[in-house]
Amino acid sequence: MVTTINRSLLVRVFPLLALLTCMGAGLLHGQASKPKVNNEKPERGKQSKRIHPHALKLILKGRSKEAIAYLGSTESKGVNPDHTRMLLDLAEGKADAWKFNAETWPWERALPDTSLKKDAPVDRFSIAFGGGAGYVPANERVWDTIREIDPRALLLLGDNVYIDDPETPEMQRFHYFRRQSQPEWKKLAKQVPIYGIWDDHDFTTNDGWGGPAVDQPAWKRQVWKIFKENYDNPYYGGGEGQPGCWFDFEIGKVRFIMIDGRYYRESPKGEDPSMLGPAQMKWLKATLSRDSSVFTVLCSNVPLAPKVKPGSKDTWDGYSRERSRIYQYIAKQKIPGVIILSADRHRSDAYRTDTGIKGMYPVYEFSSSRLTNQHVHRLIESSLFGYNDKQSFGRVDFDLKAEDPTVKYTIVNIDGEEIHSLEVKRSALEFK
Repeated sequence: MVTTINRSLLVRVFPLLALLTCMGAGLLHGQASKPKVNNEKPERGKQSKRIHPHALKLILKGRSKEAIAYLGSTESKGVNPDHTRMLLDLAEGKADAWKFNAETWPWERALPDTSLKKDAPVDRFSIAFGGGAGYVPANERVWDTIREIDPRALLLLGDNVYIDDPETPEMQRFHYFRRQSQPEWKKLAKQVPIYGIWDDHDFTTNDGWGGPAVDQPAWKRQVWKIFKENYDNPYYGGGEGQPGCWFDFEIGKVRFIMIDGRYYRESPKGEDPSMLGPAQMKWLKATLSRDSSVFTVLCSNVPLAPKVKPGSKDTWDGYSRERSRIYQYIAKQKIPGVIILSADRHRSDAYRTDTGIKGMYPVYEFSSSRLTNQHVHRLIESSLFGYNDKQSFGRVDFDLKAEDPTVKYTIVNIDGEEIHSLEVKRSALEFK
């Protein structure tokens, strides 16, 4: 099947090409045959691209016949078949089949605005959180479900888009633009503040890490710059001198601490590897100790609870000494009211962890990472409860007006059904 690109599509393509160039996309940036990412053994052993960067480049240049021929020759090489179909539709001028507005290339961006809801109540409020949001047209309605509960904020904890191509800037921008062009996302972004950190699929490749150096591998800083274009976080790590996506913010007397578990992560094969790096660890300790919040919510791209991904070192199980140092610091400083939110695993769970530190309260962790993803991970017996039947997110309700303030976690599926819930009182998060 060979279809020439029509004049109207060319008219729409070249503005996108110009935009990407102006934004520093480096359209002619060469793609290495093997991306220089730090990744020794992903979960299923073999890396494959989720989308064809070469085909997209050809389409952006108006060379649709070549793109169609290329896609036909590579469709059996392990690339996501839905994404192959999408690129074929784009080359054939059928962008509307994917809910893109084919008349307004480049696709309209709808960036989150964290200034929203500045005057909303802060003594009783809800937030939503989750990860695992690969683009699946049938599941984009989850953004409507979240918008309908009208949370005070949405926290995206990684795998917010699936790129898996850290060396191709235009590929990264494509994935963000694609999400931001969807009507469900645009409505949500106009109503709810959205904060984001990344995980492996929107930073590097499956189970990958960046390493301790600021600018090695060379692609790290560019990935960071593109990430910043697509969120409205209050700050990004230590700025230009210490790039990263860690930051904190407050809603009333609840402090949210968002950490970056990829940019400076070391190989888990080391004797005492670091996930955070020394600069971020110093910042984390200072932020944990800053003042007395009723609740402190530590938000991680991967779970801290043990054995949530049996046999893998891609969670905090691979960085257990550093995890222990975080808990020991909380205990030493007697910081009450700490709970954890996490993502990565394609399900929703709740965990209660005994740190083994004398006098320290149990650590409650709420995890959710199947916002739109089709792929699902099995439930874990050590969880308090779990859910993986449908796409889902976590809703966390804070009641700071109660005599004993509470935090309540509820798993909500894509249809708005409440599946499981757990309430924790502030008094259960104090030192003995």
